[in-house]
Amino acid sequence: MGDKTSVTVPFERIQRVIDILSMVSIGEYNAELIQIPPSEQADEFSVLEAALNIYNQELAAARAQNERYIGELEHSKRELQEQLATIARQQLAIHELSSPIAEVWEDILLLPVIGALDSQRALEMTEKLLDRIKQSRSRCVIIDITGVEVVDTSTAASVLKMTRAARLLGAVCVLTGVRPEIARTMVQLNIEVEGIRTLRTLKDGLRACFDTLRQARDRRNKRRQKSASSGSGSGSEALNLLPSARSHPEQGAAQSAAGASSAAAEQPVPLSALVESMGSPGGNG
Repeated sequence: MGDKTSVTVPFERIQRVIDILSMVSIGEYNAELIQIPPSEQADEFSVLEAALNIYNQELAAARAQNERYIGELEHSKRELQEQLATIARQQLAIHELSSPIAEVWEDILLLPVIGALDSQRALEMTEKLLDRIKQSRSRCVIIDITGVEVVDTSTAASVLKMTRAARLLGAVCVLTGVRPEIARTMVQLNIEVEGIRTLRTLKDGLRACFDTLRQARDRRNKRRQKSASSGSGSGSEALNLLPSARSHPEQGAAQSAAGASSAAAEQPVPLSALVESMGSPGGNG
């Protein structure tokens, strides 16, 4: 074995190394604090101090780069969250625009269907339509499918469900925008739209709704007139039950006088009054 050499190191240098390692262990990477100044003595321990300085420098550079990467990641995360929020708002706006419900006239709602109609979207449209009917108390609903490119069995079933739900709330549904190619497709697929009036244009749908509202108004007016006439008839019957003296005063007076005479005849006449009547000139005649 070779001879071992020993190095005598002052305790201050050892304590300085210990302090630097302690600061690095807790995340302190200040170059002024963790760097060991070069020693005046060129011994083996000074080589250790130089290696420790290089290690601390590389560790500090790696830590700084890591913090920079973390900052960039946090910034990218915030940007991504903002983009996701923007996309969510845009999707909500697109969803609102894709199924707008407008009150085109008093008691008339319009629901234009644009694009494909899947089960989820049909359910949301049905809920919105029912809420709007409940709020506005509309009597007619126009479902316009001009913006629908393809009508299949799923689309037809969704429309039928919407109209049935609307009828439960007392609204009449009209289906407009049925183009010739859509009509041919519905016939080929044996799609039956029972209980729905189908028209070609939105103008025809408005005209049909106006006719429906006018017929409903006429029926209400007839019922009111009938109830008013029935009320006046019962009043006239009550008037007929009254004495006829109110309608014919002279006849009533005569009947009253006759009734008084008959009542007087039924009562006994005093003898003095009979004698006076016989002695009067009218009585002699």
